Amino acid sequence: MAKVFGRKPGRAAAGLVLGFAAAFAQAQVFPDKPVRIIVPAAPGGSADKNARAIADKLGDLWKQPVIIELKPGANTLIGTDYVAKSPPDGYTLLMNSAAIAVNPSVYAKLPYDTLNDLVPVALVSTAPFAVVVHPSVPARSMKEFIALARSNPQVLSFGTAESRAMLAGHQFNLLAKTQLQSVPYKGAGALMNDLVAGHVPVSFSALSSVQAQVQAGRLRLLGVAASKPSDLSPQAEPIAAGALPGFEASSWFGLFAPKGTAPSLASRIHQDVAAVLRDPVVTKRFADMGAQPSGEGPGPFALRLRDEVESSARIARAASIQPE
Repeated sequence: MAKVFGRKPGRAAAGLVLGFAAAFAQAQVFPDKPVRIIVPAAPGGSADKNARAIADKLGDLWKQPVIIELKPGANTLIGTDYVAKSPPDGYTLLMNSAAIAVNPSVYAKLPYDTLNDLVPVALVSTAPFAVVVHPSVPARSMKEFIALARSNPQVLSFGTAESRAMLAGHQFNLLAKTQLQSVPYKGAGALMNDLVAGHVPVSFSALSSVQAQVQAGRLRLLGVAASKPSDLSPQAEPIAAGALPGFEASSWFGLFAPKGTAPSLASRIHQDVAAVLRDPVVTKRFADMGAQPSGEGPGPFALRLRDEVESSARIARAASIQPE
């Protein structure tokens, strides 16, 4: 038997070695059956699009089907909780948005612990939030829109399909000293229908969610919540650089695994996702929907998540948002 510092390894040490060996072996053989990506949002939204953008290429790489399964409801809580309580074997993954970092600030009680019950595996894409209006809104620039909103307090409403976008709207109100009224929607599809029809005049949405409608002329893009122009839409005004300093907000989408997933397995999945995101076909697919592929790994992604949970809490307190 192998010796450790001249002594036989104890049961605890032997168990630890076996555990590492098992985790390494699991990562080496993964996957040997279909993998599911749970999307906790309605069909047709950005989370669904992000999952589908990588699913086929991951399936080719893994030589196993990658199945997209929609579990919408309760602002992503239902699908997220499902994954948090799934076996940590890599076969049930979660594609969630930045809303996962906001929900601890807008819900009094979550069915899972955001920072401890899920393992951030790979950041898939990022996109700045865009401010769009129905063409009937008499504002063609962000400065005109702010003036319009200030002169009509509590008249204009903004629609959002998830909590991160809702928080961006409240952040806008705080900085611009406006009183836009929040109108939440259960999914991006319903929001887009009402925006295009003019039932709700304004939206704070990921650029990837509104790009097609803007290009078709059905919505007017006033700018992006950033301090410099976006490569995804270079003509869009960077709002934080001019009309509203400090207004920076972005959407992102990433893959998560249940707590207990072996670091070696999470690393293996991340490496494969990063490889897929470098594929020119996948890169173009993201560009077409107004998103930037990322590939950020478990460590940096976990830090991003923690930072955004904390910053979201600060904005929610400043906006006097009462958890539900």
